[in-house]
Amino acid sequence: MANHSPPHTIKGPGGSLPLSAEDEATADLVMLIEGETSGRPLDDVLREFGRSRSTYYEKLRRFREHGPEGLLSRPAGPRSAWRRPLEVVRFIVTARLRDPERGAATIAGDLARQGHAVSVRSVERTLTQFGLTRPSRAPGPKGVGERRRIAAAAKRPRSPGISTS
Repeated sequence: MANHSPPHTIKGPGGSLPLSAEDEATADLVMLIEGETSGRPLDDVLREFGRSRSTYYEKLRRFREHGPEGLLSRPAGPRSAWRRPLEVVRFIVTARLRDPERGAATIAGDLARQGHAVSVRSVERTLTQFGLTRPSRAPGPKGVGERRRIAAAAKRPRSPGISTS
């Protein structure tokens, strides 16, 4: 039966070296050594380590490019904070100030044509950051605001001593 978790011991002709169960990077290194040097069929090695072929080749690529550090777990997501270049921020702000009806999607499209790959959401964030968002364009049914104002006034307690009759 195949072992679907990383091995906890490296065994060789002269002895063995136990591994920590949490040390996935070392287990990946052992898997690559087995896969590249043992002469065993790769499918057998992958089955032993519970890995897919695509994962194996991704780990191998990272090891070749970065050495053992390439095997360390990395959190998902961007590796560094993306900052909008000042030129892009200026363009977004200027575009909205010149034409308040111009939408974020249009501005993002203009930036793309200039060679700046900026998402619509990023344009929206910039507009919000500078207080350049537009009010919602979807008003309620006609007269709803006035009816709410009258209903709220009717619910307010009246001051004692003031007669409305």
